[in-house]
Amino acid sequence: MPLACPYVMYNRKHIRLRDFDYSSSNAYFITICTKSFGCYFGEIRNGIMGYSEIGNAASCLLQEIQERRPNINVDEFIVMPNHIHCVIEIDGNSFSFENTNQYGKPIAGSISTIVNQYKGAVKKWCNVNEYSGFEWQPRSYDRVIRNNEEYFAIKDYILANPLNWERDKLHAVLSTEYRIK
Repeated sequence: MPLACPYVMYNRKHIRLRDFDYSSSNAYFITICTKSFGCYFGEIRNGIMGYSEIGNAASCLLQEIQERRPNINVDEFIVMPNHIHCVIEIDGNSFSFENTNQYGKPIAGSISTIVNQYKGAVKKWCNVNEYSGFEWQPRSYDRVIRNNEEYFAIKDYILANPLNWERDKLHAVLSTEYRIK
């Protein structure tokens, strides 16, 4: 069983942009974490991520998003032991005030709908393949990438993530006995 995270977040604030259409053509930086930050996806050795079966499935299913949705590009991504970072680009959708942030109301083609469908696909794969104990955190983090400088900084961050794993605050609290093989 993975170790529970000692970091508790209280009073979560809405960090999404007000009156922004999250289904519009943009690039988005996404972070999705496993429940209690359990290391289900594999482990990092010498700065290289080695996938478990679940990690391999998570990687493959992430890449399949763009095969199923022609207006979606999964650009840079990394599957880490207990989280996933990726840049997802939505192309061809114009901004609409009808699709602006309305909490609790899913919007077809929005980044949150895409992420939730992905999380569901990974969980379904886990259930079918006898990894029913796998769970995601209920929420995920998304950020609208605002310019080229930010875009390339995020891509560099994603690529360097395995090399920086030893300094990650969540890695420091996870004992190897709780890592999922």
